[in-house]
Amino acid sequence: MAMPMSRKLVIGVCSLIFIIICELYALSLHFETRAKVFRAHFVVLVQVFLYLVSKFLWKNLSDFQPATICSSASTANSSAREGDRRETPTRHWTAWKSVLLCYFGLCHCSYLTNLFLMGKDPHWFAMLTYCALGCYLQLATALVILMMLNFGMCCITWRSGGGFSRTIFSKRSSAVLAILYAVCAAFYGLTSAAQLPKVKNVSIPVKDLSNKWYGTHIVQISDIHLGPTVGYSKLSAIVDVINELNPDLVVITGDLVDGSVKTLSDAAAPLSRIKSAYGNFFVTGNHEYYTGDVDNWFVRLKELGFTSLHNSNVKLTPSGGATNDIICLAGTDDIDANKMAYTGHGFDADRTLETCDPRKPVILLAHQPRAAKAALDSSYRVDLVLSGHTHGGQFFPMIIGAYFINPFFAGLYSYGDHSHVYVSQGTQYWGIPMRLGSTMEITDITLHTAPS
Repeated sequence: MAMPMSRKLVIGVCSLIFIIICELYALSLHFETRAKVFRAHFVVLVQVFLYLVSKFLWKNLSDFQPATICSSASTANSSAREGDRRETPTRHWTAWKSVLLCYFGLCHCSYLTNLFLMGKDPHWFAMLTYCALGCYLQLATALVILMMLNFGMCCITWRSGGGFSRTIFSKRSSAVLAILYAVCAAFYGLTSAAQLPKVKNVSIPVKDLSNKWYGTHIVQISDIHLGPTVGYSKLSAIVDVINELNPDLVVITGDLVDGSVKTLSDAAAPLSRIKSAYGNFFVTGNHEYYTGDVDNWFVRLKELGFTSLHNSNVKLTPSGGATNDIICLAGTDDIDANKMAYTGHGFDADRTLETCDPRKPVILLAHQPRAAKAALDSSYRVDLVLSGHTHGGQFFPMIIGAYFINPFFAGLYSYGDHSHVYVSQGTQYWGIPMRLGSTMEITDITLHTAPS
């Protein structure tokens, strides 16, 4: 018996109130405990989302009856079909249904591996579950697109007086096409993500840049996401590429890790091999705060030869240059630290930039494009912001959402009279080892003097 709409509404409102109360309670806890609570909340949200997707896929794939998504012909025929369906005895479980259930189970295990199966290199089961999840999302995407096409045809035939009788794809053909698309898209996306990231060369003008800094190479890496599907081996290969570029500066613009130092210390070890003329620098991303272990990561990164710019800056003087040739390299905490009320952390443009000389070039590291825009709109001089976070959307259809919710999406942007923002598409990926419609990159940035 269907639940009355009023009862569903009451349950929905009560659930929302319960969630808000839980969030408020979490904010009152110590930040390490708070991070664990937020991770638990996220696990629940992921499972709810996957349950809804699994329910949708089951409805469309568990049998291949040649039905359309629109009610065709007449109400009488529809009622007859409903009657037949009710009278049909419960079918025996088929091999196909068993495969679907096992497959959905794998996908539901994917994010849980973040809690139990992280170490120096990815565990085979974590890789399997996340690969399955990538195909699963492509399968759901394809079915939604086919349903939209069918609905569009229904509307066209209705407007032409033909009623809701025509569709492009039957339920059977939609299922077959969706599976074919998902397999092909997943194969391409997984293959792309298995390759080394491409070196992307970008030339950026900087106002008042000293001739001593002309041609300086900054190598930016971002969004490596050491965790269930990225580990020591991939990071070691990335470090080899960086060293071949002979960089002057190396910067990591956040989301290096998805776990604690205790879990991923060995996975991060290759960073110690990075060599640069003026130093290696790091700023936090939102995922560092989700670990609840940021301060320990600062200690570990110092051991690995990285300076963490924690709402701070350093003045860099070029080799053979004078003190008036400085560049102020600044870095701010990720803005999600504010949302999480993470003690001692949070986006702070004043603390980060107030000691930079407004007559000299300022380069800011800020993980999220929203933080980049906030810094550029502040009263402080900022010539160049290096960001990440968006992954260029990572894969379709996530690309659409990433494009619309970020003020800067991917690549180089001019801002105001002389400022620029560069948003990396990420050096690896988060969770799902898939790239579809986006590119993994190691960015080799060359600075040159902006025309007067």
